[in-house]
Amino acid sequence: MHGKNILFMMSASVACFKACAAVSALVKKGCQVQTALTPNALQFIGPATLQGLTGRPVYWDMFAPRQCGTEHISLSKWADCTVLCPASADVINKMAAGVADDCVTTLFLAHDFAKPFVLAPAMNSRMFLHPATQKALQTLRGWGVHVLEAESGHLACGDDGPGRLAEPAAVIKKIEELLA
Repeated sequence: MHGKNILFMMSASVACFKACAAVSALVKKGCQVQTALTPNALQFIGPATLQGLTGRPVYWDMFAPRQCGTEHISLSKWADCTVLCPASADVINKMAAGVADDCVTTLFLAHDFAKPFVLAPAMNSRMFLHPATQKALQTLRGWGVHVLEAESGHLACGDDGPGRLAEPAAVIKKIEELLA
């Protein structure tokens, strides 16, 4: 994994705190990690945390200088593997519909499918099991996206069921498998 370039994206979920552990583990393995967030993800994790973990600026604003203006093309060329963790129902459904209205969804549309794309869902069970989300996940799998299984258990909202973010070790293991 040493020297691999990882584009690590996050969408809005309380599970962003778990994703930070995966970012940290990738950096410790010698990866260059570039993070990009949806604007709503900033409600759950601050850019200073990710910049501190990676030593790199965080992309989230499509119109800020040196953010996602043309970086969606250069970052898709740079990345050996792209990860969306956590992946919210909103972003999963946008990606499957081809919507590109923020930095993360624009990066997805610029993705080179000769390289792996890993998606780790995280959401309430009802949102996860909703037919639109299940169809979107099926569509994304059909395009070659590697979808990690959402875990079942206690969720931040107090419910129990599927939709829990996979553990950081499972995310890292999948990336390692795909880049081996």
